[in-house]
Amino acid sequence: MRGRVVFVTGATSGIGQETARQLAAMGATVVLGARDNDSGERARAQVTATGGGSVEVIAGDLSLTEDVRRVATEFQNRFDRLDVLINNAGVDVGRRVTTDDGFELTFAVNYLAPFLLTKALLDVLRGSAPARVLNMVSSGHKGGRLELDDLQHERKFSGQRAYNDSKLALVLFTYELARRLDGSGVTANCVDPGFVRGTSIGQTLPAAYKAVGVLLMPFMTTPTKAAAGVAWAASAPELAGVNGAYLKRGKQASSSKDSRDPNLARRLWDATDALIKPHV
Repeated sequence: MRGRVVFVTGATSGIGQETARQLAAMGATVVLGARDNDSGERARAQVTATGGGSVEVIAGDLSLTEDVRRVATEFQNRFDRLDVLINNAGVDVGRRVTTDDGFELTFAVNYLAPFLLTKALLDVLRGSAPARVLNMVSSGHKGGRLELDDLQHERKFSGQRAYNDSKLALVLFTYELARRLDGSGVTANCVDPGFVRGTSIGQTLPAAYKAVGVLLMPFMTTPTKAAAGVAWAASAPELAGVNGAYLKRGKQASSSKDSRDPNLARRLWDATDALIKPHV
């Protein structure tokens, strides 16, 4: 990965930080996406402790559309290329919380942020081709059932449904992006890390949700093993040209039937554009 620039969002802990560490060890210039400078600098110190490529930090609250735009602008001002964009940042809060923009928080971070950030960085990705976009998804997407007229669950809210729907939306976006990027030299793929213990996602969940997490602990993998799958997706020569795939445990896998509906993906893209138009 020497000479390549990789941007990892949500890189201050868990899978994101470990992915950054592994890619830096391969010689990449890794840009850590952090919520604030303090957490970013702490993560940089931990990542650089293992040696490897250079590590930089860009801070911004990805739940806010203005910050997403600012992060994209700062990246383009500081770097002239982007070989791999890894949209890793995610939340699972279990209750309905709205951002300052008025968006439901899980939807905003897990789906809107990757949608906005990727679109904002497409020119630099195209200019760096061959380049890769990797969106961190979850098998939870299989429980998602999108209602395009109620993407933010204003009529009826369930924390699990909100999370599942956000991940289904992200898979749909990835596949539609792959179709739109076909022939450009930029690929877009999903990466499913599986159930991972020791991550920050879900820390704000109600006690009942956390109890379920405890029961699942024996079936969970470590951030190090999960990150190895992400680093593989970012660097493996055999994935050159692979576009619109669902990657899990070092191989291609299948996603849900709904996620593979191109008509739904196009309608979701248009609905998202309409939703964010007042904010961009």
